[in-house]
Amino acid sequence: MGEAAMAKAALPSTLPALLTHLVETRGQHPALVTRNETLSFAELDRRSAHMARALLAAGAGKGERIGLIAPDGVMWITTFLASLRIGALLTAISTLAAPPELAHILKSSDCRFLIAARRFLGHDYGETLEAALPGLGESQHGSIRLADAPLLRAVWIDDADGLGWARPLDALLARADAPDAPCAEILAAIEREIMPSDEAVVVYTSGSTALPKPVVHHHWAVTRHPLALAENFAITPDDRMMPLLPAFWLAGLSTMLQLLCIGGTVVYPDTVEVDDALAMIEDFGVTRVNAWGDKQPRLIAAAQAKGVSLDHIPELTVFRDPQGQPVGTAIPMYGMTESFSAHSATPVNQSLPPGKEGSFGRAINGYERRVVDLETGEEVAPGEPGELQIRGPALMAGLYGKRRSEVFTADGFYPTSDIVQIDADGYLFPVGRRDDMIKTRGANVSRLEVEAALNALPDVATAVVAGLPDEEFGKVVAAAVVLAEGASSTVAGLQAALRDHLSSYKVPRSIVFIAEMDIPRTATGKVKLSETAAMIAARLTQ
Repeated sequence: MGEAAMAKAALPSTLPALLTHLVETRGQHPALVTRNETLSFAELDRRSAHMARALLAAGAGKGERIGLIAPDGVMWITTFLASLRIGALLTAISTLAAPPELAHILKSSDCRFLIAARRFLGHDYGETLEAALPGLGESQHGSIRLADAPLLRAVWIDDADGLGWARPLDALLARADAPDAPCAEILAAIEREIMPSDEAVVVYTSGSTALPKPVVHHHWAVTRHPLALAENFAITPDDRMMPLLPAFWLAGLSTMLQLLCIGGTVVYPDTVEVDDALAMIEDFGVTRVNAWGDKQPRLIAAAQAKGVSLDHIPELTVFRDPQGQPVGTAIPMYGMTESFSAHSATPVNQSLPPGKEGSFGRAINGYERRVVDLETGEEVAPGEPGELQIRGPALMAGLYGKRRSEVFTADGFYPTSDIVQIDADGYLFPVGRRDDMIKTRGANVSRLEVEAALNALPDVATAVVAGLPDEEFGKVVAAAVVLAEGASSTVAGLQAALRDHLSSYKVPRSIVFIAEMDIPRTATGKVKLSETAAMIAARLTQ
């Protein structure tokens, strides 16, 4: 084994080992910055150790299922680190979850302990939990017995006032100071028993066709893959990154861990408001920003209106190579929750080679990729489209509650449902999703291709496309269209316009007109395909 390989093998591969390394190498460096306080790596280690011992005193241990619902900040990161330090499996719960979603998560993740913030963005999670779990409001802390969350036993909330079924978070933390609480030596002994293959975190990924899936990642992925991601994002230990993606989503979690794993600094605003984020950038020397959706252009617009320069933040301006030459604003990385963010990438500070424009790079950090035929499952030739399957050390351990045979192929690859092309040089080009393919009259039609053609028409503001069951053709292409303001197109008119751009079998046989608010979407903005199809079918029968 060469020196580089030996050095890589010696890197911390569990969360406790990573924290020990960071305290030794970056102890007094700021790890976490909020408007109200700054925590060094040494202080973050101390606080998470204190909470870890409190959890042990409460009866938690290795393999315990702990749920966490809170905004990004000190409470979230401390609870995350404390849970992983004792070998518990932490479920990151969305602060956007509606009561039915919350009930599904708590039941399907087998949470026994729940740690929560009381309020955020107008939500009262005491009320949300009572709406999600019938009977919770009449329960008492320590004696929770609910059919909708049969394993849930204890809830701690930062403000438990008026909630007989919960206790203040401070009451949990106080257990670490009790005479019979596990001491630091016991915690250290427990930490030594945690292995890289041990399960660490469950992240629910919202799907377009079903309930959110519980993706389980192990300690190796949590500690080692962020290093590879940080390298591709050109993040350094001196960077101060503001993630504007919440940590309960994998993109936000991986961003936070990239900074912590390399000894950098995470900066969290108190709210999701653009003005608050802009003030934090100015006041705390933020050098990098990870934004999503419309947050990036809104942040840029707010900065321009206030005369604030963002030229030093590449995500909001342009990435440059080591010689200072611009390489663009696009981030050439391709991944998913199941792969702990990117499995394919080109570093953001490198230009793509000629002829590779539009590519999302090559495999990183030990990932293997293959492209298989949608019908036969056989591997296709380089450059041919097919379904992407991936395998690698940072790939999820599985879907919680599912057998491996239900999730992976016999040789350990994960079918992603992504339709891609990988050329002879290993560069990946996305094509669409397997769910995006509608088989009609024996031919495959890309839902996205039809949507793009519809959205290009001047009379169309938004269009969503789905496949509807049909006895003769198997499925037929159908669309729901939001007309542009002032437009008065008819179904026949849109179909005629599409025939100038699409083959006849790709033109929707049925089109219904809807309002933008009628489009069924997940909390992350993805179109819910099954509900879209049902909506179109229902409109057609009216």
